Amino acid sequence: MVDKKILIITYYWPPSGGSGVQRWLNLSNYLVDMGYDVTVLSPEFANYPILDNSLNNELNPLIKILKVPVFEPAKFFKSKTNNSDNIENRGILNYFKLFIRSNFFFPDSRMFWINDVVKSASSFINKNNINCVITTSPPFSLNIIGYKLKLKNNIKWISDYRDPWSDFFQFKKMPMFSNIRKKHFDWEKKCLKTADSVLVTSPSLKTTFSKINPNTHLITNGFDTFKKTIDSTGFEIIYSGVMKSSQNPKMLWKVLAEISMTNKSFKKDFKLSLIGNFDKSIHQNKYLKKLKEQLVFKSYMKKDDLEKKLSFGKVFILCDVNQPGGGNLIPGKFFHYLSYEIPIVAFSSKNSDTSNIINETKSGNVFEFSNEIELKNHILELYTNFKNGSYSVKSIGIEKYKFSNLSSELLTVIKKTID
Repeated sequence: MVDKKILIITYYWPPSGGSGVQRWLNLSNYLVDMGYDVTVLSPEFANYPILDNSLNNELNPLIKILKVPVFEPAKFFKSKTNNSDNIENRGILNYFKLFIRSNFFFPDSRMFWINDVVKSASSFINKNNINCVITTSPPFSLNIIGYKLKLKNNIKWISDYRDPWSDFFQFKKMPMFSNIRKKHFDWEKKCLKTADSVLVTSPSLKTTFSKINPNTHLITNGFDTFKKTIDSTGFEIIYSGVMKSSQNPKMLWKVLAEISMTNKSFKKDFKLSLIGNFDKSIHQNKYLKKLKEQLVFKSYMKKDDLEKKLSFGKVFILCDVNQPGGGNLIPGKFFHYLSYEIPIVAFSSKNSDTSNIINETKSGNVFEFSNEIELKNHILELYTNFKNGSYSVKSIGIEKYKFSNLSSELLTVIKKTID
């Protein structure tokens, strides 16, 4: 098997932090363990929003790294505040920046990386007898890179979609010309048809993409190992990651504030930790301001520190995007949460992929964003369980979401693609 050489092209790679890097960091490690010769091409001088140098320590030393410099005008379109969501911002200047970004950088602001990567990767493929190229998006420029390499080198190509493309939730709010929207749709279809195999992370996306490329496979995100929890006297509710204004669970903040005002025991034990990058609308929420004694905002934590913090949690919060179809993009943090077997309180629409997988694994409960009474009763139930010394959940069937098992599924796809 050692003659099977894989080139993985990804934008997010250590020292990039956040959930976007975890999928292929782990899958690459397991591919090497299974005897594959793996090279990862990633950007040099990338403008990563989050840095976590500790992730370099998790890389298998047998993985070869190929760097290609990237020019990114995206940094000129960022908001002045880290906790603002550009898509939601108002104001003439921000609207103008978003308008330019939406209509003049196709498919995204990493468009200037495409030709340089194609040139470098094409040379590398020919010199090293690469058997298969894997691209992972977003950014969606990676799909065009894969498309061009497929045509130029006649290489086997596996296209991995961590998110949808033309139906990406952020696109729906961007001031984009109709012909640009159509261009995204047309290129998505062209890339899907050209790929030898397609990987997706949610059942709904598999259903959609299979209509274009029948060789579409579901390989979800996952987790590496089960984590230990730590008993503590506090009833700590934790959210980690990015929270955009469209994910804001306003009813949860209202419920927590009301319970704190009427239940002295709850107020004494309760703590709310919001870890990561939050839109300013979350910081300004009137109910969160009432919880200032119990509330702690923390900036992004490197993976090791975050895992220690999560081990103290008694409830985890998960939020989909509060718009049609928003629950059909399963947040990567869900699988990280799974590894602790702590109850998850999720906000999503009924019958969404997120809702279905939580119900299937019995890892928590799902509420619509406007649900108040059932949510309040459930929080009180979780608190009662905590006071009785029982705060974990008995999840079922979650072993299959370990990266060690997901990598076996990936191996099957690779074999079918190459052979």
